[in-house]
Amino acid sequence: MSKTIRELSEELGVSKTAITKFLTPEKRKLFAKKIDNRLSISDEGVTIIRQHFLLKSKTKIDNQIDNRTFVFDLVVDFKNHDFDFNNELLSTLKNELAEKNKQIERLQKSIEQQNILIDQQQKLTLQANQKIGNLEANLEISEPQDQKKRR
Repeated sequence: MSKTIRELSEELGVSKTAITKFLTPEKRKLFAKKIDNRLSISDEGVTIIRQHFLLKSKTKIDNQIDNRTFVFDLVVDFKNHDFDFNNELLSTLKNELAEKNKQIERLQKSIEQQNILIDQQQKLTLQANQKIGNLEANLEISEPQDQKKRR
């Protein structure tokens, strides 16, 4: 059953201009007749036009699928790269944390040693003050006796 360009464009979902451009003068001679100032396309021409635009549509869909696959692959690669980056970052942070823990341990030991030294210094100062106090007391006791002897 022959069809007009308009009928074919509606059926295939393409513009009349696209079909007109596809119908070169050679194809028009083979597949089209002018009836009542309208171009009527033969069944063979309709089949060829359908195949062309369906193939073009299929190619477009395949390209869209390829593009989506490419984008999906990019996203997966990005996520894998991001995952690798996060693992490297996590490893680096763990190493830094371990080093900081060692530094804290060394600082705590140093503080403990300083506290021991301060305690020892305080004990020595206390002992020295006690000795000074004893000596002063001995001097006070011996002074009055010396003064009695002189009189």
